[in-house]
Amino acid sequence: MARAAKKAASKRATRKTTSKKTTARKTPAAKTAAKKTTAKAPAVPKSVSNAESKFKLQEKAVTQAEKKVAQAEARLERQKKKVDTEDGKLGKLRTDLAARRDKAKKNATAAAKRAVDTARGKMNTQRLKLQDLRGETKVIRAEIQAAKKVVTREKKKLRTAQRNLSTKMRDYERKLAKKAKVAQKKAEQKAKTAARKAAAKKKSAAKKSSARKSTARKSTASKSAAKKSAAKSTARKSTAKKSTARKTAARKTTARKSTARKTPARKTAARKRPAAKKSTASNAGGTNGNTGTQS
Repeated sequence: MARAAKKAASKRATRKTTSKKTTARKTPAAKTAAKKTTAKAPAVPKSVSNAESKFKLQEKAVTQAEKKVAQAEARLERQKKKVDTEDGKLGKLRTDLAARRDKAKKNATAAAKRAVDTARGKMNTQRLKLQDLRGETKVIRAEIQAAKKVVTREKKKLRTAQRNLSTKMRDYERKLAKKAKVAQKKAEQKAKTAARKAAAKKKSAAKKSSARKSTARKSTASKSAAKKSAAKSTARKSTAKKSTARKTAARKTTARKSTARKTPARKTAARKRPAAKKSTASNAGGTNGNTGTQS
């Protein structure tokens, strides 16, 4: 007994260690996969599961009742065969009794009377046996009727269970359909919001790109305007320089022409003019001095 207890304890310990090893060997991925598989299975409500279990139990009850009916009918068939065989035996005994009575009438001896009595006794026992068999057949028929009533009752229960299950399933399917519709609506709303966001992003991107293009165009336009203005200013400066150069050249040429046009007489007159001016200036100074002494 002690050895058996030790063996049982060692087996338990080995089972525990193997179970621990298997649980330790499970990777996180396997655990997550198991969780996903368990989560994916749709949770059937208890009302539906209970109705389904009741329906299955009722089906089993119906099958059992039908089996009982079939068994009782098979017993009835066997009993009918027995009754037929025993009835045939009773007919034979009756014919035998009638023959022995005829013999006894012809030869009224004690042996013939005893043979008639024995034949009558056999016939009576056979009749009683046949009566018992017929009573058993009546019992079997009553059992069959009772079993058929049980079958009808169980079938009614089965129909009610089926109706209950169908109603529960319809309710469950309606709830699922409602949930699916709600989920579909949510998905559609999410898709619409996502589309709106995408359209808004596209619009904002287009606006940004257009703004960038406009700024780039403005910058290029401003640069080109600046370049044009710078070119115009440089052109103006160059034209101004050219005009001043032309004016100076023209002045120089006019001065040269004027100097070239002067005649020798004019040159002499020009030379004389400063001397005359000087003499007039000296005369003016003398007169001024004289007037001062007079005063």
